[in-house]
Amino acid sequence: MTDEYLSLLADLVRIPSISNAHESVQQSAEAFSDVLRAHGCDDVEILGNGAVYGCRHVARDKPVVLVYGHHDVQPVGRPEAWISPPFEPEIRDGRMYGRGTCDDKGGILAYIAATRLSRDCNVKFLIEGEEEIGSPTLGALLEEHRELLRCDYAVLCDTPNFATGVPSITYRLRGNVVIDVEVRCLERPAHSGKFGGVAPDAVQRLVSLLASIELPAEPDESIDLPFDEQAFRHDVGVLPDAELPSRPYERMWATPSLTITGIEATPVAQAGNQINAVVRARLSLRSVRGDEGRLVLEQLAQPMVSARVISHADPWKADRAHPLFEAARRALQRGFGTPPVMTGSGGSIGFVPPFASLLGDTPLLLTGVQDPPCNAHSENESLHLGDWEKAMHSGACLFDELARLS
Repeated sequence: MTDEYLSLLADLVRIPSISNAHESVQQSAEAFSDVLRAHGCDDVEILGNGAVYGCRHVARDKPVVLVYGHHDVQPVGRPEAWISPPFEPEIRDGRMYGRGTCDDKGGILAYIAATRLSRDCNVKFLIEGEEEIGSPTLGALLEEHRELLRCDYAVLCDTPNFATGVPSITYRLRGNVVIDVEVRCLERPAHSGKFGGVAPDAVQRLVSLLASIELPAEPDESIDLPFDEQAFRHDVGVLPDAELPSRPYERMWATPSLTITGIEATPVAQAGNQINAVVRARLSLRSVRGDEGRLVLEQLAQPMVSARVISHADPWKADRAHPLFEAARRALQRGFGTPPVMTGSGGSIGFVPPFASLLGDTPLLLTGVQDPPCNAHSENESLHLGDWEKAMHSGACLFDELARLS
């Protein structure tokens, strides 16, 4: 890896392009526009809402590959928890620390660098500026620029690798249905001593209702991959006494799950001897089949309960038999020196369904540079520099393999 790319990534990370910080996102979009031009891209422009487009033309008889990434980043979280400031990149023990290093400025920069190592494909880049807030305008942007983004293959580079040094191809994603629930049992709070045991308690009713929700329990496929429980506990921060279920990958990738991501009642600091009249909660439903949202709403249809869908993203699953995936396996093995792993993702990725809808039969390939210790979306986000260099070479190998495939 040259010092040029380390310096370039550091400059890009210094731009605090948090999704809702419009001026910083625009500054980041302009910086990536300059990077694309410096790598031989023509027709570079900002299409709107921080989305950067550019195309590196090689020859009319070469295949066209559309590479997607994003340059917006998550908020920093707890500033005091960062060892080094989030927007002052620092290299320690073979990793670069800073917000956006692996998610996803380092990811898209690896493919930009790959265009210097390969002239086997025409490469179009679309670098989004709203991914971390759910890509709200991406679908409309893709539709508006359908002809501009026409391609033979699409590479979406924002997914994790199975382990440090072990590349991955993500072939399936769970969907996500966000549901807001409100339970209202009383016109106003009631005295917990005088009326407790008779007056309905909104919080108890909500807790009981959520605990009774049933979802399909069987995974839709069997996944045979080694699971390192100790590493998982360390990477996720699971406390020693917390038990983990069996068949973890089936549960994370191939089985629906329901999480209570927020709850509003009386704060503990303001609690008195009263029964709560109303309580609200936000649910995150990770779906596999696509109809789980309807099942949950049916079970929430109870007296004194109201529920509404706030957002919805469909699950996605690729055809692993397509020749694209064998070409990608060869490319990643050449770049990393080890066979890639086919993985799923328990989370949904908002940009995948719009691309799948736009491109129709054009295959989607999901790769990335994140590894389990990278702390994406958390404090002390980092990028493994050895894997990053391998990803650059893998990108060049992929362009070679796709040219041969075509």
